[in-house]
Amino acid sequence: MKPFCTLVLMLSFWVALPALARAQQGPADKNIQEIVKQIHAGYDKINDLKADFVQTVEIMDFNTPYVSKGILFIKKGKMRWDYQEPSKQQIYVDGGGFMYYVPDHKQVIRSKVGGNSDSHLPLNLLSGREHLDKDFVISYEIENPVPGAPTLLRLVPKKKMGLIKIVIATSKIAKINGLIIDKVVLHEENGNISTSSFKEITINQGLDDALFVFDIPKGIEVLDAP
Repeated sequence: MKPFCTLVLMLSFWVALPALARAQQGPADKNIQEIVKQIHAGYDKINDLKADFVQTVEIMDFNTPYVSKGILFIKKGKMRWDYQEPSKQQIYVDGGGFMYYVPDHKQVIRSKVGGNSDSHLPLNLLSGREHLDKDFVISYEIENPVPGAPTLLRLVPKKKMGLIKIVIATSKIAKINGLIIDKVVLHEENGNISTSSFKEITINQGLDDALFVFDIPKGIEVLDAP
């Protein structure tokens, strides 16, 4: 199973993506301001999104990374992650928390958002209670990139939240005349590195609300995470 704390951090970041558009930069960071503005322009026009994803988790002291693949669905504050390889798993996220369903284990891990301590910051981000402009310092990951290479932005937390930094890459989406994030790399304090890459991105296809509703099957054990 994908490490649970890494999972929470990844979900937290993705629900909070639109807040990146409100990041405030200094006068020397006008280029970064423009990138953030274009991200804002992109996500402002997205009602729903579907993408194939590949996630790679490099676990400290393990030689073999954990790789999983599936499909991501997003619709205005709600998400659904359908993991298809190497095992079937589903994650449903809304403003109040998330449910992580592992059919092979006949278990659902359920968590609600609560508390204002640093330890709850990832879940507060997930719920939309925190904003990236308030919690991260944004800069270039590579100051002088190779011409034609993707622009990478580094997000460094201002206070403890289990992460050293987040690195994101973007791509241009002509349909919305803006940028969309297509790669996220989480560098955790414990040494783990989690990378999510997104391909075949489609937007505003009218995803059904029912897609984001999860009814817990009978006979499934429900575990409430702190």
